[in-house]
Amino acid sequence: MSGADPPSSMSTPDGEIRNRRYPRLRCFVAVSLRAKDPELFLMGNLSSIGLGGCGVEAGNPVEIGVTVEIASFEDDRISVIGDVVNRRFLVEKRAFEIGIEFLDASERKAEFIKFVEHKTQVDDQEYWYQTQMKRTEGEKP
Repeated sequence: MSGADPPSSMSTPDGEIRNRRYPRLRCFVAVSLRAKDPELFLMGNLSSIGLGGCGVEAGNPVEIGVTVEIASFEDDRISVIGDVVNRRFLVEKRAFEIGIEFLDASERKAEFIKFVEHKTQVDDQEYWYQTQMKRTEGEKP
């Protein structure tokens, strides 16, 4: 990853430190996950999103390495493509958290993120995530 920005450390509510390249926006948006190989269709909840990828909670796991299309349940024309890079079982929710790294070009990814921001209210601040990204970009050396 030469030339890539170093990951930033972010604290989670449970005090755990995680390394992320971009900040994440917590959200609650109904999505579908689709894949051709293997044949797959799942409904889930988009629980977090950032410029590099997203987290989806679903009742079934998806194999790491599978390329999926994440589409809004409300409007399936709003979608983004990514690779499943991790998964874990959420005991308290009896569901799987599926980590997806975006593969799509900036324009399609930006449209998807903007849609999620619009659907997600965070402290009554419109486009909170874009504000956070501008702040993060201003801190880069």
